[in-house]
Parts: sequence; structure tokens; C-alpha cells
Amino acid sequence: MADDVKGKGKHIGGKIKEEAGELLGDREMEREGRLDQSEGRAEQDEARALEEAEEARERKRASKAAKRRDI
Repeated sequence: MADDVKGKGKHIGGKIKEEAGELLGDREMEREGRLDQSEGRAEQDEARALEEAEEARERKRASKAAKRRDI
């Protein structure tokens, strides 16, 4: 969850940087802002995927435990 929040912060910061670059006519700043947004989205995606994988492992363990109880 912390990495998801960190990624969201990076994404928002990138959006602000992009908009500031647009306002100032600084194309390099705009580009950096877009790259920061992309990196932030990637961090969010990674955090969510890791969380989903952990949930899947927990479901698998619970399923195996339930099968052992039924035997």
C-alpha cells in the first residue's frame, strides 16, 4: 500500500511539473513531468500486482488447509 501511495504522489507531482512546464513554455519540464507520471503509474501498478499476488497466495493456503480438514 505504501508503494501505491508513493507512486500516486510521483504521478501527481509529474502532472504538476508538466502543467508548470506548459505554463512557462518549458518543453523539457513538460517532458520530465510526463515521464514522472509514467513512472508513478508503473509504481502503482507494481504495488497493486504484488498485493494481488499475496492475496492469491493466501487464498491458495486457505484452500489447501480446508482440503486437509475435509480429509
